[in-house]
Amino acid sequence: MSRTTAEWIGKSDDAMPPPRVRLRIFQRFDGKCQECGLPISGKRWICDHRIALINGGENRENNLGPIHETCDKTKTAADVAEKSKVYKKAAKNRGISLRKGPKIRSGGFQPAAAQRQASRPVDKWRGYSS
Repeated sequence: MSRTTAEWIGKSDDAMPPPRVRLRIFQRFDGKCQECGLPISGKRWICDHRIALINGGENRENNLGPIHETCDKTKTAADVAEKSKVYKKAAKNRGISLRKGPKIRSGGFQPAAAQRQASRPVDKWRGYSS
């Protein structure tokens, strides 16, 4: 009879799984990347959230899977794009305008008259000789 192991649940979204949990996750996926399906042996890997935290996923063991560091960059970009798309649709449904109208364009100020001299000589002592 096998012993059941309690599922690891992070205390916060920033909590990293301990090494024993990382090993269980690696073994559960048979050492294969959850994104591309290739073996991870000998390469650097990350415990990545299958459903991203920004998209409503939880920081718990059953939502984590091993992924190559290189695959993580493309998956993260896709997660952020999905979050942006969902956010825009939700805002539009609720009547919230995310974009402001076009930039205000005005006539601006009239151009200044051209200067003839940068400065004029001082005629302070006009008519007086020294």
